[in-house]
Amino acid sequence: MSKTENSFVSGIKIVFTDRDFRTIFISLFIIGLSVGGFMPYLTVWATNTLHATSFQAGFLFVPMSIIGLVVSFYLASLSDKWGKRKPFIIWALLIGTISRMPLAFTHSYTIALVLLAIGGFNAFSFFFALLNDFIVKKQESKSQAGTITGTVRMAFSQGYIFGPMLGALIIDHGGYTLLFLLSGLLSLATLGWVLFALKEDSMPQTSVHGSSKAAGIPSVLIAVFVAALFIFAGDSGRSMYLPLYITDTLKQSVSIVGILFTVTSVFELVFMPLGGYFSDKIGVKRFFIIGIACQVLYFILTSLHLPLSGLIVLQVFYAFILSATMGVGMVYAQSLSPHQIGLATTAYMTAIQTSAVVSSLAMGSLVSVIPLPSTFYILAVFSVISGVMFLFMKQKSAEEMSLKEKLRRG
Repeated sequence: MSKTENSFVSGIKIVFTDRDFRTIFISLFIIGLSVGGFMPYLTVWATNTLHATSFQAGFLFVPMSIIGLVVSFYLASLSDKWGKRKPFIIWALLIGTISRMPLAFTHSYTIALVLLAIGGFNAFSFFFALLNDFIVKKQESKSQAGTITGTVRMAFSQGYIFGPMLGALIIDHGGYTLLFLLSGLLSLATLGWVLFALKEDSMPQTSVHGSSKAAGIPSVLIAVFVAALFIFAGDSGRSMYLPLYITDTLKQSVSIVGILFTVTSVFELVFMPLGGYFSDKIGVKRFFIIGIACQVLYFILTSLHLPLSGLIVLQVFYAFILSATMGVGMVYAQSLSPHQIGLATTAYMTAIQTSAVVSSLAMGSLVSVIPLPSTFYILAVFSVISGVMFLFMKQKSAEEMSLKEKLRRG
């Protein structure tokens, strides 16, 4: 085995041999299974069960985006000050369970809006903030941060492999009622696993986050949020309107939606850790910008009214893009403010939720005017804006920031 192969394999091995990394990996796998089971079908459920219009179906994501934005930033700042993530993860999983299971019994669009808004506060960003805490704490893993993050992010993709397929199967045999009930139970199962497996003595000490006590959100993190908002507006637009493209434009079944989303998730198993590894080698920022450029190309190609076979190929390509935007992009965001990991991670990950507002308004207003595939052009423009913004941001080390803080204080 060459040195390159050995470095790549050892980075993956760390995740499965270290208790802390393994606990997060398993947690994200179950979350991926839960979210992947219902999220691709949310707009289809809204149009079929709630009799919502295409715009209303996309607008379902808006309330939870706004709640997630407001609440998550405040709680992330609080977690940086406390130096603890577990309490926030527990509450987020509990709220997710409470908000999701009643969806199984509602036929009211208004109630669905309220329930999804309640579920806006999620555990995703806290898991990745915790992951970075462990990487910092375990000095030997710092040089493989990209590989470790990519491998752990792959856990969510593994859950998403089976989620859409399981979701389609459940819809065919038990309907959307059973789908939402099982999704809520999986969230509850994740909560049980966290309570059992994630020990308090594994948490980093508050001193690691000492500088996070400064009031306010750094301007660089506001810029990160805005730039990431445009990246994930593309991803949200894909999640919301690709299923409608497949079922309404191509006249395919719901099962085909599950297959296409599963194709992406399967190839993420390869690209997530591999993308993290190459980011460790060529630089996090360089790999991230390459990924955004590929996202631009993806949306341009998707807008060309492709047949089903062309969309399948593009879903493989999108798996590589996700390795940059979902995995490496988060490492890059953390490197921009290494003393406020909770805030940095939340600034990046909350953009995932909030981006639904942008994509639903942009695509929802156009879908009744132009053919649905053509609306993907606007997502390509969003990716260009994001790439330009991130290109001019500068990475900082924790040591560099500490030195500047000491000089500032005199």
